[in-house]
This record gives sequence, C-alpha cells and structure tokens, in this order.
Amino acid sequence: MNSTAMKNVAAIAPHQDAHNLAIAQLWRDRWENRVNALSNCIEHLVVDHDMTEANAELVAVQAYAELESTNQLASIDVDATTSSVVVLRTEGGRPVVFTALDLMRVLEQARNDGRAVVVDRDRRRPVVLEH
Repeated sequence: MNSTAMKNVAAIAPHQDAHNLAIAQLWRDRWENRVNALSNCIEHLVVDHDMTEANAELVAVQAYAELESTNQLASIDVDATTSSVVVLRTEGGRPVVFTALDLMRVLEQARNDGRAVVVDRDRRRPVVLEH
C-alpha cells in the first residue's frame, strides 16, 4: 500500500477512546485473574497511551467491571447510589443497600480471608477482591 493510501486509511480509522483501549487490553487478558488483568491494563494505558496512573486505574477498573457484569441480572443503580450508599438492583429490580460501613465490613472480611489484593504493591492501590 502506498503512503497516500495509508494516510487515507488512518484518516478514516475510528478513534479509540480510553475505555475502548482498556476493554481491548482486558479482553486479551481475559483468562488472567483480576490482579494481573488490571495490572496489565493499567500498565498498557500508562506506557502505551500516556495516561496518568490515577486515570488509567479508574478507566481500567470501570472497564473491568463492565466486562464482568456482562450477562448479569444485577446492576448498580447509579441514580440511587450516593457517596454513602451503593444500591444494587437484583433480579426484578429489587434494591439491596450497601452503606459505606457495610462495604468496609466486606473489605475487612476479605482482608481477613486473604482475598483483598493490591494490584500495584509499590503504590498500594487499587485494592480488588479476588473470588
């Protein structure tokens, strides 16, 4: 392909936003555990796409959660969720309420069980729960 044709192809190629980049990387690592998949994704976004670590973490975590929730009946009700309560809608739209204290107790139990794992040990963040 000549250089003019390559420029035309590049011009019509769709722009990949950060979320799509994260989804693609996570899909490549779909057989990895959460920690490895997120670590690889964050590194990919930082190194290959010049994102800040904090932004890469957020994009990677959101993309991971989206992939994980595919075909799930339950979802988080973002309209009902606030800074102190997460509302989970189960089958039929039934609300399940998790206060910040409830979630801290879940995290503490996961820590006690050895299931709360730090993705980046040097930075001590983010923390994910392994199943």
